[in-house]
Amino acid sequence: MRHECPVRAEDLGPYLLGQLPPVEAAAVAEAVDACASCTAEVARLRPVVQALALGNAPPDEAVPAAPTAALERVLASVREERSSSRRRLRRRVGLAAAAVLVVLATAAGVALLPDEDGRQVPLVSTTGADGSVEVSSRGWGTALDLKVHGLTPGTSYGAWLADGSGDRVPAGSFRPGTDGSAHLDLSASMSLQDASAVGVTEIGGDDILTGDLRE
Repeated sequence: MRHECPVRAEDLGPYLLGQLPPVEAAAVAEAVDACASCTAEVARLRPVVQALALGNAPPDEAVPAAPTAALERVLASVREERSSSRRRLRRRVGLAAAAVLVVLATAAGVALLPDEDGRQVPLVSTTGADGSVEVSSRGWGTALDLKVHGLTPGTSYGAWLADGSGDRVPAGSFRPGTDGSAHLDLSASMSLQDASAVGVTEIGGDDILTGDLRE
């Protein structure tokens, strides 16, 4: 993480679990959006933390917080990896981190779904932008290979998945290149079988691109 970034590694877990006060949560969200390292670490942590939290939660009950010991192991892994080369969003955790994930998921009683090959989904827009996304089922949720064009350079966007009731789960935020395009590997904790739509929204604005996953 860059020295000028105000976010500490130990803040990311409570931020993802919704345990920070509103003012602190807003400050962390703004800092994460502006820091590539924070964005990458949040995208890597989100499937682990949310998979642990969702493991045994009944449909009508609030999602419980991940066990403290499990969260500390994840945060410890982040701190150890800060000394090595930063992974971009398209990189998955290494063998050691993968082993930790399996142990944590097993301890929390999470039933990991089998991986499935992806399928291509076109994205439509009324703004002149265009793109497509390949969605793939993973044991921890859904992997997204996003390709977009015609966006506004310098503007922040967020990708998401939505279920049949319209509830959305974030899949990551990004800024397009100077040509308005982007090609990203993203991830969301929502399972592909529960998702009915995928899209890209201008942060603080309107939906820019949407795709129907039910077709």
